[in-house]
Amino acid sequence: MPEQAPRDCLTGFFLRQALEPFLEGVITEAQLREKHFSLGLIDLDHFKKFNDKFGHPFGDEILKYAASTLKLTFFEQGYQIFRYGGDEFIVVFVDKTPKEAVRSVRQCMYNLLHRPFLMANKFYKVGLSCGIVSFPGDAKTKEELIKRADEAMYFAKRHGRNRIVLYNRIKLLKLQLFFVFLFFLFLLGFIGLFVYQRSFKVIQNKMRSLRIIPKPKDLDTVILKNGGVFEGRILSEIGDKVVVTVYFDKEEGSMLFDRSEIAQIKYGQKEPGENK
Repeated sequence: MPEQAPRDCLTGFFLRQALEPFLEGVITEAQLREKHFSLGLIDLDHFKKFNDKFGHPFGDEILKYAASTLKLTFFEQGYQIFRYGGDEFIVVFVDKTPKEAVRSVRQCMYNLLHRPFLMANKFYKVGLSCGIVSFPGDAKTKEELIKRADEAMYFAKRHGRNRIVLYNRIKLLKLQLFFVFLFFLFLLGFIGLFVYQRSFKVIQNKMRSLRIIPKPKDLDTVILKNGGVFEGRILSEIGDKVVVTVYFDKEEGSMLFDRSEIAQIKYGQKEPGENK
């Protein structure tokens, strides 16, 4: 990378304009030598929240802190770093496989975790999400490399942040997530069925123990002098005694009344002695 290439004044990294010609050179050399390389797109987690809560000067300090950690991790290994925009950085791992790139990024994540950002006597932990793509396995042009690294990075952010995703594993990860979703769907269905069966058994048992007695029509009515009213069937009227089958809500029973306590009897059917 020529020294006259434009650099970012905040982080000291080469700017986005320098990335494309650099990638073209790396791709050409890899094709000539039949070699591979990897590219990682790094995005700081929750950077916008830091900016919105504490202001842009605080965000600038976060970027400087993150840049120093990236330098500490990648420069000594000879990897080239670019500030791609905002809080996004691209690292080119020349002659490295995706697995080797993952190891380097994990080291960077470890360094961030164990070198928390200090501001106004308070420590802040900064995480990162990273998407990694390989040449020529995942992409064969600089546009494809950046686009697919971006896809992998956003997949990492959508599924928890603070993680690394290889582009060539996205399909497998999606399949795993799909089966996890199906498992939880099956589990919810099983629990729902179990609850339904238990509830149905309780209702069924209650229905078995319930004796429903339909209330007959044309009942006789016994009105007592004290205001009591009973509906039922007059079973017998012998002397001063009246026997009545009385119907309650869900059961029936016989009651004996003295004529002296009865004010009136209303017959629902034909009165005793009436011709049929």
